[in-house]
Amino acid sequence: MRGVESAEKAYRMLKSAAERLERAGVERPVREAQMLLAMATGRTRLQAIQELERPLTPEEAQQFESLIARRERRTPIAYLRGTQEFYGLEFVVTPATLIPRPETEMLVDYAVERLCDQPGAVAAEAGTGSGCIAIAAALRLPGARFLATDLSIEALATAQENLTRYRLQERVLLARADLLTALADDSAHLILSNPPYIPTAEIARLQPEVRDYEPRIALDGGADGLCMYRSLAHSARRTLKPGGWIAVETGAGQARSVAKLFREAGLSSVEIRPDLAGIERLVAARRDR
Repeated sequence: MRGVESAEKAYRMLKSAAERLERAGVERPVREAQMLLAMATGRTRLQAIQELERPLTPEEAQQFESLIARRERRTPIAYLRGTQEFYGLEFVVTPATLIPRPETEMLVDYAVERLCDQPGAVAAEAGTGSGCIAIAAALRLPGARFLATDLSIEALATAQENLTRYRLQERVLLARADLLTALADDSAHLILSNPPYIPTAEIARLQPEVRDYEPRIALDGGADGLCMYRSLAHSARRTLKPGGWIAVETGAGQARSVAKLFREAGLSSVEIRPDLAGIERLVAARRDR
């Protein structure tokens, strides 16, 4: 009988938490309440559901309440968890870093495609954040070396933690720099970047999780969202080796404008690739000479 009562109490607690999240505007309140319970108890989501009859310890109950309260305020669940999956790997993320998205994995695929037959290749990532792009690519390209830059000291500290986790300190170097300013002329076989691309005026209309918590420096792309692409286009012409490539992620509806910027900067063989949703997402171009 006690087990039944415990299960009923746990169910009511979980139902109440989900209702709170729903009122706060969270899209999947039941699933997220279950995830937060799992985080509070150190179990998987499935285990947390299957073991509802087990009473929470006072510490677990306090942690669960804290997590629910923070999620009510729309703190991203990745920041509550402290990690985010990307390219089948787990990365530490903090409020100093953008939360990795699935569409960004296209940049890793592109790096593997371009450099898989170039042992000793040198690649750069501009605006590395958590380091997920450079690290995922380096793990797939054991012969390549990477230079990953960011202006944020806090973001670089997070990237360093991820580098240490995957033991890549010798092949992925970090530098505090504005985009490609740390690169020498004619030095890179490939440049990757997921720059800030949201027009300034649109930031206020983003979901609270993004608008209020993710670093604005990683979101704000200037008045038209293309500010960083202009800089990248001209810098790539200088820093790429002849025959080298640049590949960038773009926001919805921006790919053709970015392709034009690349052509105007003297880059060639411009290509646009869609993501799995059919949105033109990746733009790549080559320096011929």
